[in-house]
Amino acid sequence: MNIREIIGELETRRKMFHLIALLLWLLPLYLFPLWLVFLLFTLVLLLNFLTLLKVGNHRLSFYYRLVYGLERERNYSRPGIQALWANLGIFMSLLLFGREPAMVAVVVLAVGDAFASIVGINYGRRRIGDRSLEGTSAFFLSTFFVLLPFLGFWKAFLVCFFSALVELAPLKLDDNFTVPLTAGLLYHLLT
Repeated sequence: MNIREIIGELETRRKMFHLIALLLWLLPLYLFPLWLVFLLFTLVLLLNFLTLLKVGNHRLSFYYRLVYGLERERNYSRPGIQALWANLGIFMSLLLFGREPAMVAVVVLAVGDAFASIVGINYGRRRIGDRSLEGTSAFFLSTFFVLLPFLGFWKAFLVCFFSALVELAPLKLDDNFTVPLTAGLLYHLLT
């Protein structure tokens, strides 16, 4: 197995966990009273901050093994930073735009980011900065086909297209934060 295959396998495992973990937000967003959703976000964000600060890593060894096992090597000094950005982006989308836009934000981030990485790493040939055209296309197509039955053609197209562009853009802020805000904002503006 060469290094590209090893990296692709690790990233695929990481992104599948990312996909499932983020999609779990749909349950409380859809089913729970708003006060309980806020409480859950507060607890998750607190856990994210404590992980980032490496608080209790000797007592929570199982948890930290999971975090480091799913973390990119470049983020070992800041474990869970991308999870923090993702949860913060979804929470801000909920606060600013409401429940439905936050649910759209979850789907776009979870599905789009997972497919963009998996396709980009395994099949990406045409580079655009540190991304690939194939990964960006996978981001757009995967989110578009998932949201199409729920949003209709034009809303799904616009939300997914502009979210894919934000994911592709070399912004200073992490795309795990900017993508859910973009998706939530666009859905909010289109409804």
